[in-house]
Amino acid sequence: MSQHRGAAPHTAEPARAALDDAAPLPVEVHRVLPEQWRAHRDLRLDMLEADPDAFWADLAEVRSRTEEQWREEIAGPRIHLQARAGETVLGGIALLPEGYTPEHPIPEDRSNIVSLWVRPAARGRGISTLLLRSVAELAISIGRPELSLDVDETNTSARAVYERLGFRATGQREPREGRDSAWIEYVLGAEQLLRG
Repeated sequence: MSQHRGAAPHTAEPARAALDDAAPLPVEVHRVLPEQWRAHRDLRLDMLEADPDAFWADLAEVRSRTEEQWREEIAGPRIHLQARAGETVLGGIALLPEGYTPEHPIPEDRSNIVSLWVRPAARGRGISTLLLRSVAELAISIGRPELSLDVDETNTSARAVYERLGFRATGQREPREGRDSAWIEYVLGAEQLLRG
């Protein structure tokens, strides 16, 4: 399988391949390729069904996408990574080296981390940290080492993970339409994340 920038796959402590009692396999992080659109689609649908309030995306819109649209999403501008144990996808993350929309420009040295999610049965095994460190290496390799992400202020478990790894809240808040919460911006330099 391919991964980002041709580097050796990143590994973590062994995880259960089928998320059950199967023999443990090492977890590796791979870049998602367009021909892997089904695995990408399945992960996106699972994350939106399990944690709809944690993401910007609309589940109904995502369900209606065609194969061509999935392939286009993988082709860019977001760079998607998945943590896998063998063929089993345990979680994913994406790096967006531009603003969310043209109306949201970002500095030339910054990139946005989006869509971090780990399947519930695979949590507590360091997979979020593995994905975040992999995306930090990717950000450095494309010359956008300043990392930014948004998290719902009510998502205390995600905020705890980010803060443990050194991310700090900037004080920027964007109210969420139709909800009684806001997105909170966190930032961290990729080099700091890799040292942590």
